[in-house]
Amino acid sequence: MTKVSALTSFRERITRSSKLKKSRIVLSLDPTPRPELKKFVINSINQLQRHICAVKLNFHLILPFSKSDLTEINDLAHKYGLESIADIKLNDIPNTNHITIHYLLEMGFDAVIVNPFMGKAALKSAVQQTHAKNCGVIALTYMSHPGAEDCYGADVLDHRTRRIISMYKLFLAMAIDARVDGIIVGATQADILKEVSNTKRIPIFSPGIGIQGGKIDIAIKNGIDFFIVGRSIVASSNPVKEAKKFQQLTASL
Repeated sequence: MTKVSALTSFRERITRSSKLKKSRIVLSLDPTPRPELKKFVINSINQLQRHICAVKLNFHLILPFSKSDLTEINDLAHKYGLESIADIKLNDIPNTNHITIHYLLEMGFDAVIVNPFMGKAALKSAVQQTHAKNCGVIALTYMSHPGAEDCYGADVLDHRTRRIISMYKLFLAMAIDARVDGIIVGATQADILKEVSNTKRIPIFSPGIGIQGGKIDIAIKNGIDFFIVGRSIVASSNPVKEAKKFQQLTASL
């Protein structure tokens, strides 16, 4: 199966996959360096595909692979009806972003995670480019690690309103205005998740469940749409059992 086909958008495809798989889990493939890395990734997708709706390949996983390797991995994900997300937190000038996105989509990725620090015009350009190919952009709005507050929680001037607001609020407004396909807010940021989810204007993808300290019951109450889970599954002694557990815990969404 290729991308459920190019007649549907990324947002429609991941929603469809979520319903078919009865899962809101995006598997984050972010293993530590190891022998036979590609084999590990392929085995993980083969074993876990029934319990997830998408895979997310982190930057440090993408780096060692060739174009043909990444195409093969994405083709495998599509075979199982899964979406594939490139997590490179793209943040550059529009021309560089355009070239980077071109290569990622050419290799079969369905969506790209970007950093709104690139600015409104660059963000809109990235969205337009991906949407032209029925792919998507997910905007990083608030990271899950403790140091995220230093930047994403910082006070900045909103040039539209001339008011001082938190950086993440500015990023959220930019994401909505650019019509991105989702935002990233860490599951460790319970208060911010609750605030952002109240808008209900954009799907929320949330990392940080498990090892980073995010609590799944609290995250569910705070309106997360897709749960990004990595090490809690792939580093466990029984990845299939763990993936199934997360799938069942989020099934009520």
